[in-house]
Amino acid sequence: MFRNYTARLRRIVGERKAKKIVGAALVVISSGTNDISTLRMDKNDTRYQDFLLNKVQTFTKQLYDLGCRSMIVAGLPPIGCLPIQMTTKQQPPSHRRCLHSQNLYSHSYNQKLARTLSLVQAKLSGSKIVYADIYKPLMNMIHHPLKYGFVETNKGCCGTGFVEMGPLCNPTTPICRTPSRYLFWDAVHPSQSTYHYLTKYIAKRVLPKFL
Repeated sequence: MFRNYTARLRRIVGERKAKKIVGAALVVISSGTNDISTLRMDKNDTRYQDFLLNKVQTFTKQLYDLGCRSMIVAGLPPIGCLPIQMTTKQQPPSHRRCLHSQNLYSHSYNQKLARTLSLVQAKLSGSKIVYADIYKPLMNMIHHPLKYGFVETNKGCCGTGFVEMGPLCNPTTPICRTPSRYLFWDAVHPSQSTYHYLTKYIAKRVLPKFL
């Protein structure tokens, strides 16, 4: 889709201006969460991590070849804290806890991703490719919810909060009364309030690296 966009842009504004627009853009990349969360995660089994890291390298190179020079690549969240993951382990509502082994997997992958991006940037002249740590701020919100105004961190606002996601959250699905007080909107995705704090974190910790 982005390749088609750049072709249309060249037709509209010309080759030189299109190159300038794309080169000045800030590209944000997120990969892995949907695929990894469905796997049996073992931090000692690195095969899938390596497969995904190779895909990230290929993708960033493709974007670079299309003219992108500034990229942010987000790491994995603490997957073991997603409501759907706690539900799959059949944890009762009163004893739902983050799955430590799955969080170790996320942390292990993120460390490799940060190292990989440094190597990728060194190979792509004139590029700036920065790792964005979303694991740490999310864990901080989970451990200190009241600091951020949250009262619920282990289930989503939509439906039961244990399994609903995507199209299962629609106008006919009951939602909580105060979505801003929930860390998760559904069983997988953060709420708007959580994204607000993540955005502030990235603006403070990541964007200055491009200056």
